[in-house]
Amino acid sequence: MQSHTFTRSRGVPIYMNGSVSHQRLYDRLSEPSTSRQLPRSISLAPTGQRGSSRREREHVDNSLPSTFIPRFHDESAVRRMTYRQIPGTDIRISKIGFGAAAIGGMFGNVEDSITKIVETAIKQGINYIDTGYWYSQSRSESILGKALSKIPRKSYYISTKVGRFELDYARTFDFRADKILESLTNSLKRLQLTYIDICYVQIHDADFAPNESIVLYETLQALEMAKSSGKIRHIGLTGYPLGKLVHIIDCSSTKIDFVMTYCKGTLNNNALGQFTAWFQAHNIAIINSGALCWGLLTEKGPPPWHPASDEIREACLAATTYCSSKNISISKLALDYALNFPNIICCLVGMDSVQQVMDNLELANYTKITDVEQRVRDRIMRRYLDRLENAGWEGVDVAQYWKKLKKLGLTALATHRHSSVESLASTLNGFSLYSSNSSSELRTPRRRRPF
Repeated sequence: MQSHTFTRSRGVPIYMNGSVSHQRLYDRLSEPSTSRQLPRSISLAPTGQRGSSRREREHVDNSLPSTFIPRFHDESAVRRMTYRQIPGTDIRISKIGFGAAAIGGMFGNVEDSITKIVETAIKQGINYIDTGYWYSQSRSESILGKALSKIPRKSYYISTKVGRFELDYARTFDFRADKILESLTNSLKRLQLTYIDICYVQIHDADFAPNESIVLYETLQALEMAKSSGKIRHIGLTGYPLGKLVHIIDCSSTKIDFVMTYCKGTLNNNALGQFTAWFQAHNIAIINSGALCWGLLTEKGPPPWHPASDEIREACLAATTYCSSKNISISKLALDYALNFPNIICCLVGMDSVQQVMDNLELANYTKITDVEQRVRDRIMRRYLDRLENAGWEGVDVAQYWKKLKKLGLTALATHRHSSVESLASTLNGFSLYSSNSSSELRTPRRRRPF
């Protein structure tokens, strides 16, 4: 059996070269993952169009979305972009979204004009932007608001998040209704907008039980009020533990339109594939993010505080080393995989330069990975990543992780107030490497991250 033909896909429904794998999705979320055929190329066809003709698919892909504005957009670029329909709405979102954490300084200062970065992304066909207070403590929203003030509001959809606020205080999460509405109001002011298209409740903490009733009976009710008043158009949930998102949706009387997950639709962890059928059955649009898994799937490697176990780190390092030996970027393979993950609506990608915007658009719209790159990707999944069985960092002992941070000299960031490793790691990821609060035109030179 050739290495590029089969591998384990750990529960993800796969389209191989346009044809459906005969494997079925899990009937129950609790079933263990089993061997599946791995994609050599993944169909981009939305769920409702898989049986349509090539001409029909091209007609849908090439039609202009409602966000298109003549003489503002690059029409040829917009026509080349794939847009996917949100169930039950008239919204069509680009397959690649603009993650605004990077322009807020989460990965260092930005050398290009942020206005130019955002404008280029939108003019080239990206029509979904995601931000949040949590990204550098409102800096992402503030800088983005300045950039968007020069761009037609009709040309994009935007989302923000509520529920998580300070980096290292006793009340890192606050789901009370008054706090949620206050946060939303402040986000609108920073973004200089009258409404937000999607507002996500940020449920990241694994130890969620004490807050569950508050989210169900205060947070979501408050967002329904905001929706009725026209401040938001749709309600979503975002978080790392997918099972908890399913549980909240199942228990809620509030209609949830979107879910956003991170580091679960990636080369090393495609657990999202076990949940896509459930979300689709409930008419919930899926947004994928964290394609590079916080640096695990990059040549540079993860930061020292990354919560992944040694086993995960070693497997990802081995995969990266193998790719490098073939002169192939694992970041490119990882981004292509996340962009084309089956049954998602959009994949969010952080971009902090005009060149990075164009590189990501090139991969999303024009340049498919080569046959050699496909074979290498299949090989690293079979040899190194499938054996991880979608291991993540839920349920990791916080005390042991705290000891690890002490050894790294990060004691001030590791406090007993964090109830889970996922919560603590997300806090560390939320720290801006640069604390400057200057304007939206940051130009400090820095090393570019690939893709």
